[in-house]
Parts: sequence; structure tokens; C-alpha cells
Amino acid sequence: MRICDRVQKRSDLPDTAVALGLFDGVHRGHQSVIRAAVSESTLTPAVFTFQFDQKDLITKPHFARILSPALKVRKLEELGVQVMFEPLFSSIMSMEPESFFNGILRNFMHAGAIFCGDDFHFGKGASGDTALLQRYCKDAGIRFEVVPPLLDDGAPVSSTRIRAALREGDIPLANRLLGYPYMTDGVVVHGRHLGRKLGFPTINQLFSPEDLIPRFGVYATIAEIDGKRYVGATDIGVKPSVGEGYAPAAETYILDFDGDLYGKNITLSYYAFLRGERKFASLAELTETVLYNAQQAKELLGGLI
Repeated sequence: MRICDRVQKRSDLPDTAVALGLFDGVHRGHQSVIRAAVSESTLTPAVFTFQFDQKDLITKPHFARILSPALKVRKLEELGVQVMFEPLFSSIMSMEPESFFNGILRNFMHAGAIFCGDDFHFGKGASGDTALLQRYCKDAGIRFEVVPPLLDDGAPVSSTRIRAALREGDIPLANRLLGYPYMTDGVVVHGRHLGRKLGFPTINQLFSPEDLIPRFGVYATIAEIDGKRYVGATDIGVKPSVGEGYAPAAETYILDFDGDLYGKNITLSYYAFLRGERKFASLAELTETVLYNAQQAKELLGGLI
């Protein structure tokens, strides 16, 4: 997939069918909009999105990134997107709606068709809505379609619902709304190597400040390593049993794997919440519980490997 992060004076992009949105979770509702663009067989499927580059510019309440940039690209590619334009929000936030439409969608992205959800807004102060966009498209001879919201249990599928579910540890609901297992990724960093000393070596991955952090506790996960899948038990939290001052991290005991993963970027897929975070009275109790959680994860997920 070709990725652009700034408008250039001369665009060499092909004529595109553009899906508009933040697409921060690439959930089932987002997928409906993106698939509409991909279905335009005579045009190159493209996505216009953006990235928040300054915290004080984020207008969405309780916002946190559901997918890392790499995982977002991965999901878009899986859907068939061939071009992604993702500028910094600070670089486009002051554009008037007409300038956004002409400068980005028409002249840069060469849009021949445009798709969005019914709540899409654009331009300075979010002053442009779907009615205005429809008028612009009609005047320019561009096909335009508002994709209706996708409902789940009577309510629209939304990133807000997914964030709430993850913060509560409700993995089944989050995964149902996403349409795929919730995922995190990150480079494996060194910890205190306590797990290895206790007989269950683990990998440690830190969260970025922009990332959503799910409910602290232990999850049944699957780790992707060099094209293979392994069952894991992932503890998200701050390690209350082994000390203070730890930043929130994902620490995973990967079953049936033995190897050096330091410096590698590993993807985890989450399938179930096993227990909340707790402080153990002894390292022996910690070890016993970790091994029990690992067995739980194996019984739940062994058939998916």
C-alpha cells in the first residue's frame, strides 16, 4: 500500500475511490465504508484519514488509539486499500471545507468517488458535513455515497463503544464490534527477567502514550512470531507484586516457545479476559497463578493454533 503524509504540489496518484474517516479501530462500521470504496472497480481504492499529532488538538472525548499505526495499515491492506493519505491533523485543521475538498480530494487524491459515514465532518471547526460534501461532489461530477451506520444490539458500531469495552475488559464485545480479535503490537524490551528465574520466561512490550490501555489484568492471547502462532497469557498492568514505579506494559508468557525475541516487534491478539490484576503474597503464589492462567489460555485457544 502506498502511504502519503502530506499534500504535494503535483500529485501522481491515480484516480481514486476515497473512503473518508479517522478509522482508528478499522471496526465493522469502518469496514462498510472502506468496502464501498474498494468495490469501485474502475478506480484505485484509497483512504483519507489523519493522525493526531498534538494532544491538545484532540477533539474526541476519552480518545485513545485502538490500533497502532502498523496494525492500522495492516487492516487497511487486508481490506484491499491501495493508497492511504494520512496527514498530521495540525496540517489540515485550519482548512476551510471548500479548500479541503478541492485541494485534497479533487486535486491531490483525484477522487472519482467518495464514501463516508453519516457523521463525517470536515474542514475548519468541523464546519463541513455530509450535505455540504454531497453538494460539492454533485457540482464536480464526483460520485458520492453516505454509508449508513452498522448496528449491533440496536446501537451503532463505534470506536467509543470499543474503547469502553476494552477499558472494562469485555473482550468478546470489543472483538464483535471490531470484527476481528483486538490486537496490540510492540518491540520486545528487557524487563527484570524474573519470569525466567521463576520458570516462565516472558516478553515485555511497552505502550505508547497515545495507545488505549485495556483493563489491567490477564488475557488469553495468541502471539505471532515469524509467521507462526503461539498461545500466550498476557498480563497488562504495572506489576504490583514485584515492585513500584513500573509503566503500564503487556507482559506475555508464550507457551511452547523458546527463543530470543528482544528487539522484535510481536503482535498479540486478545480473545478472553481471565482475571483482574492483583498483588500476590509470595512469588510462589505468583508462579502458581501464572501457570494456571497459561493452562486456561491453552484450553481456550489451543484449537486456533
